[in-house]
Amino acid sequence: MKKLILITFIFLVSCTKPELAVPELKINKDFFSVSENGVKNGDVINFTLITSGIYTITMIDTTINQVVSRERFNGKIGPNSLKIYTNSLPTKHLSVVLKDQNNNQIGKTKIIIN
Repeated sequence: MKKLILITFIFLVSCTKPELAVPELKINKDFFSVSENGVKNGDVINFTLITSGIYTITMIDTTINQVVSRERFNGKIGPNSLKIYTNSLPTKHLSVVLKDQNNNQIGKTKIIIN
């Protein structure tokens, strides 16, 4: 009788579905919609533009108020993505400014490099 109960228990346990880990989905929020972002090297920043054209993204060291990086890119209407590389940056606290070709500020946020 004990063997029958043991075999039944083993059979029931072996027939259960294994629990699989669900990967955490990263929400693609607008990078400039919050006042501060945490980033690490190679992260993708997402933002939305209302017109296409040439845009400039500038990283400014907030402690000495000096430009440490500036990049021009062709933006398109709608969602846009850029990779951010932080290994060569001298500081961990920066301000990121997005401007259009007429030097109008489109977005601004602070970043903390993790």
